[in-house]
Amino acid sequence: MAPPDTARDTDIDAAAAQLGEAQRTQVQAALSGVSAIRLDDYRRHTVMRHLQTRMRACEIDDLSAYVALLAQDTREAAALAREILDASTVLFRDPEAYASLSRCLPVLLDASPQPRVWVPACGGGEDALSIAMLLAEAQAAIEAPQRFDIVATDVDEAMLQRAREGGFGLGAAAAVPSLLSQRYLRIANGLAQVHPLLVEQCRFVCQALSDPAPAGPFDLIDSRNLVGTLQMPMQRRVLEQFRDALRPGGYLLVGRDQAMAAHSDLFQRRGTLPGIYERVEPPVQPGDFPADAYRAALLRSTTPGAVLDARGRILEVNPTLLRLSGRPADELAGQPATMLLPPADGERLTASLASLAAGERVQIDAPLRTPGALLPAQLLLSRWQSGPLALVLAEWRLSALPAAAESRKSAVVLDASLKLMSESLIVVDTAGRILEFNRSAERLLGWPREQAIGLSYASVLRLVGVGGSSALTHPVERCLATADLQVRAEAHQLLSRDGRRLRIKLSYSTLIAEGLIAGALLLLEDTTEQTLLADELEYRSSHDALTGLYNRGEFERRIALALTEARSGAALRLLCYVDVDQFKVINDTLGHYAGDELLRQLAALFRAHLGPPDSLARLGGDEFGILLGDVGGERGRVLVDTLLNAVREFRFIWEGKSYAITVSIGVAEIDDASGDIVSTLADADAACYSAKDGGRDRARWVSDGHVEIRARHAEMTMVGRIGKALDEGRFLLYYEDVVGTDATHQVFYRELLVRMRGDDGRLVQPADFIAAAERYYLMSALDRWVIGAALAGIAQLPADGVIYAINISGMSLSDDQFLGHVTRLIEHTGVAPERICFEITETAAISHLSEAVRFITHLADLGCRFALDDFGAGMASFSYLKNLPVQFVKIDGGFVRSMQGSPVDRGMVEAINRIGHDMGLCTIAEHVEDHAALQLLATIGVDWVQGKVIGEGRPFDELLAATTTAAT
Repeated sequence: MAPPDTARDTDIDAAAAQLGEAQRTQVQAALSGVSAIRLDDYRRHTVMRHLQTRMRACEIDDLSAYVALLAQDTREAAALAREILDASTVLFRDPEAYASLSRCLPVLLDASPQPRVWVPACGGGEDALSIAMLLAEAQAAIEAPQRFDIVATDVDEAMLQRAREGGFGLGAAAAVPSLLSQRYLRIANGLAQVHPLLVEQCRFVCQALSDPAPAGPFDLIDSRNLVGTLQMPMQRRVLEQFRDALRPGGYLLVGRDQAMAAHSDLFQRRGTLPGIYERVEPPVQPGDFPADAYRAALLRSTTPGAVLDARGRILEVNPTLLRLSGRPADELAGQPATMLLPPADGERLTASLASLAAGERVQIDAPLRTPGALLPAQLLLSRWQSGPLALVLAEWRLSALPAAAESRKSAVVLDASLKLMSESLIVVDTAGRILEFNRSAERLLGWPREQAIGLSYASVLRLVGVGGSSALTHPVERCLATADLQVRAEAHQLLSRDGRRLRIKLSYSTLIAEGLIAGALLLLEDTTEQTLLADELEYRSSHDALTGLYNRGEFERRIALALTEARSGAALRLLCYVDVDQFKVINDTLGHYAGDELLRQLAALFRAHLGPPDSLARLGGDEFGILLGDVGGERGRVLVDTLLNAVREFRFIWEGKSYAITVSIGVAEIDDASGDIVSTLADADAACYSAKDGGRDRARWVSDGHVEIRARHAEMTMVGRIGKALDEGRFLLYYEDVVGTDATHQVFYRELLVRMRGDDGRLVQPADFIAAAERYYLMSALDRWVIGAALAGIAQLPADGVIYAINISGMSLSDDQFLGHVTRLIEHTGVAPERICFEITETAAISHLSEAVRFITHLADLGCRFALDDFGAGMASFSYLKNLPVQFVKIDGGFVRSMQGSPVDRGMVEAINRIGHDMGLCTIAEHVEDHAALQLLATIGVDWVQGKVIGEGRPFDELLAATTTAAT
């Protein structure tokens, strides 16, 4: 029997073959009236799949009849257009793409802390909003500001408007991991609303694939639902566009790896991560950049510049440099570039040219020789390639002028200077009077040029220090006192004529003529907006936008300081990790605005009970951090209890109703024995979780040594080890034999078990990593590895009647993509389904009953078998067995181990065995550890047994190797 997914694809292919050109043209005509979709861009299979979806919705079986309906009904044509455009699968329902992207984001953020993302063919915006949640979470994890730019494009304005509203359908929202859902979604009125702060950073733009790409470069392009649906020519055009829009080192996310095989010259897969690709950089050939391009760029530039040959002789000079030098082009051609500089600086230029390698850049501060003065300048030398050309750019920072303003040549130079300068330019003579004052200076200082000329600099240019002090030596005074050509730059506050207080960057230099001080030149740049923005960014970089408290990054900086002080013998400090109990209930029932207001009020409440030595921060979501100082003796515990009582007495008022709030607090001491920041925060976090698990509304202290705290900390540490082991291929399979109680020499069944090898090469016990994988959402990825490795191994073993059992977690049962993944693996490896048994624990089956029934029914149709594992551990009703079409029931080992000394446990074993047999099931006893237990189970009538009395678990690779040896 063909798998249902394969059969459905076959049906669609057959139907697509019947979609004639005439009908395709009719469909395109109907769509053209409502959308910019071009069917020729899409694979015929893709078009037919969407047509069939709409045909089922309209209850029409005949394709011709549906095409006729499209021609008559524009609403149906619009519905078909939305079906084609919004055919995306929510990112979180694509576990491979979700896992790959999650593992790439830390690397991406390290290269681009505020990344840019493009989501073409975004449909209703679910992928763009999903990536926004993942980025916000990844940035929060590294204490970076939650800033990014997501550009999502499509051709349907109605769908884009829906996306701009930031809504998820409830079906899509159900796939969002609970932690992300709690932090970034609000469920109300049949819609899940993404947090407005995330939606604001997503731009939804109406744009076709054939249009030019949005302005790049981008750090990530998500084409997960696009590339595989397009015809090959369109695929090529789109991927070329993606390559050009992606920055080097950026990522392309695709949903179908096989679609990329034909485009290996454009993109290459990144490591072993499914669906993640990097652009292939074209090889750079020396000499590709023609000399004509240098000259074209040079002639159009307003920056003074020249092209030199390999020996430093002038080949060409641009008009700007010609005006400054006061010489004709033919007089400069062929001359050494050193003639543009004083002798000493010319020697520096010669030395720099001699040592300048291809691709290098050198900067020299030196005055430029002009007819009336030396102009302070910055020379940038760049040799772009190994050929004879080097490009010299004189970046003109200041314009020095001779004191004799009446000189005609000086006037020409002055006029050119003023036109080239966009900054405010002021020239002062040796008496401190203003000689020149350009229009930009008029706007900045509020003085008309006619009034400013001749006035003292002190009355026009009123400066105070950035800190507010007015007792400073004026820059003009320093210029007139020192015959120094050095260019200086300082930050100042400027008081304009109309009373404005502006931030400026002031660059200034002494003017020298014939070796004497001739005055001063000042260049002012208004940096008010940039400075205020920088101040704002600095504040935001250390403070939480919602509450005004310190953010996680600043809080960790203060923890680091406290740890350093503690090692130097400073007084004891306490680190408190605070989590608001049942905060999700407030968000879900009252809305995110109410949740935000609650966090603000709690921040004010905490602040009111803390003193100057204490630091308060919001760590993210509903979590706060408090660093308490001066907490010797019992004061620390009293203060923590005070905070708990203050929250208990607090009432949150919203829309006239009052709500009681509680918090859980984890407390870690900071002293000379404390570890680093990571471990100290992890200790407090684990203690906080222990307080929540213990009933909430309480505090737990790490120093009290609670077992739950140590266990939680171990789990949190294990998460990173699991991910690393997956990346490095350090998981392996073991197997345990299952034999009959009356035929212990014959193996009927083998259970395959996952093991992890640690960094030191030793095996890590399953109990140490399975719980962490389940709690932190890694089990689905682990299950996928196990099934892939198991089926690959089973395919190498002869069909000897032995059934091979593979464990499936509850998390994988609820994964929409997992069933299809298993089906494809069975088909790919060629393993007969009858040789496979999937074990599902009783607890997982009951917790995900509908998903378990669907999973079992689908694979049972292929011939797979199923076992209900650990039966009895969940104390569930035996009636659940009637709803689960399984062939085996495995009696929980806890009953088996103690049945010899406990009549109750023996009764449970007998009851499970009897009812299993009444339902036609084979019973298996787990953890059979001695022959007395084996004999008792045989007396009870249990069919098969498994445990130490049969044999310890052994590496699956040994079984494969032994089989291969026997075959040869």
